[in-house]
Amino acid sequence: MRDASLAGLTLHVADLQRSVEFYKRIPGAALLFHQPDQFAMVRIGTGRLGLLKAQSVSFHVELETNDLDGMYDQLRLAGIEPQAPPAVRPWGERDFLVNDPDGNLIEFGETHEAPGADPRK
Repeated sequence: MRDASLAGLTLHVADLQRSVEFYKRIPGAALLFHQPDQFAMVRIGTGRLGLLKAQSVSFHVELETNDLDGMYDQLRLAGIEPQAPPAVRPWGERDFLVNDPDGNLIEFGETHEAPGADPRK
């Protein structure tokens, strides 16, 4: 039996079009489906992010990258301003944070092995 893995999340957003435009600017993102004023699906890497028109609900999404500094630079070039440059947190992870137009928090972190993962796989 295989372990479950996170394939995607859905955010409830106040302004669907504004959110679609924001997430399309993330390097590697692709708009898969868009039903105006109702729902959109964005692929980011191998995961999916749903955007559902609703009341604003704050959410925290964690994305990993093999080149954190490069991602930071690419986001800034795309007009997305992180809260601060990449930094090492007290618990040892290196990341930086971005807020989307609805206040949802996006944490970009360096790719790391899951605890107990077999590095030979």
